[in-house]
Amino acid sequence: MSGLLEGKTAFITGGAQGIGLAVAEAYLKHGAKVIAADIDKRAVADAQSRLASLAGDRARVVELDVTSEDATEALADRLFKDGGVDIVVPNAGILVLKRAVDFDLPTWRRVLDINLTGAFVTATSFARRMVPQGRGGRIILTSSLFGLRGGVENAAYSASKFGMIGLMQCLAAELAADGILVNCVCPGQMDTAMLHKLFDMRAVLQGKPADELKSAFKAKIPLGELGKLDDLAGAYVYLASDLARYVVGQSLVIDGGWQVG
Repeated sequence: MSGLLEGKTAFITGGAQGIGLAVAEAYLKHGAKVIAADIDKRAVADAQSRLASLAGDRARVVELDVTSEDATEALADRLFKDGGVDIVVPNAGILVLKRAVDFDLPTWRRVLDINLTGAFVTATSFARRMVPQGRGGRIILTSSLFGLRGGVENAAYSASKFGMIGLMQCLAAELAADGILVNCVCPGQMDTAMLHKLFDMRAVLQGKPADELKSAFKAKIPLGELGKLDDLAGAYVYLASDLARYVVGQSLVIDGGWQVG
C-alpha cells in the first residue's frame, strides 16, 4: 500500500536520527509533507540533505529544543500559519543508565524533562492549534517496552516512558471528540544508535563485552534479531492513517515477541 498519508502534514521531534528519521522517511514515502525537528545541529543538516533527496521540498528539518516551551510554541505558530499540521509525533528522548540509588537529581530531571515534559509540551502546543483547525488529526507518542515494565539501571527512562503512556491516555480521552486520535508506539529492542549506546553503557557497568550482551538480548527475542527501523516505522504509518480511524488510547508494542518470549 502506498499514498496512505497523501495531503497530510506531519511534525516529528527527534526527527533527524534513529526512530524519528525512519518515521519521517516512511511518512514521505506515503505522500505526507514532513517537518522534522531535532536539537543536534549536525544531525539536522545531514537529515535535511537525506530527506530532500527523497522528497524534495516536501521535507524540512529544523532545530528545536523540546524542553523549551517558548521555542515549541513559536515553531507551532509558524507551522499553523503555513498550512497547519495533521500528524504530531513527540519522539525526542534520551537514555541514561544508572541504578536508581545512584541517580543524581539533576540527571534524573534532565531525562524526565526531555522524554516526558518534552512530549507534553509538544503534544499540547500542537493540540491547542489542531482543535480550532477543525480537521482532526493524530498524535503518536514514542514510549517503550520500558513504559510497560521496569528494569535494572533504567529508573529515569522507565519512569518517563510509563508517564508518557498515562499522558497519552489522558490526551486520547480529551481529544477524541475533536477527531484527534492519540496513541503511542512502544518499541522493543530496535537496531538504533541509542540501543548500541545502551549495550556499551551496560558493558561498562557489568564488566562484560558489549557483544556478549547483544547476543543475550537477541536470544530473548522469538524472532531472533533486533528490530529494523523500517518495520517499526510501519506502525507509525498505520496509526497516522485512516486504517486506524477507530484506534484511540492504545499502546502498540513492536518487539519481535520479546515480551512473550
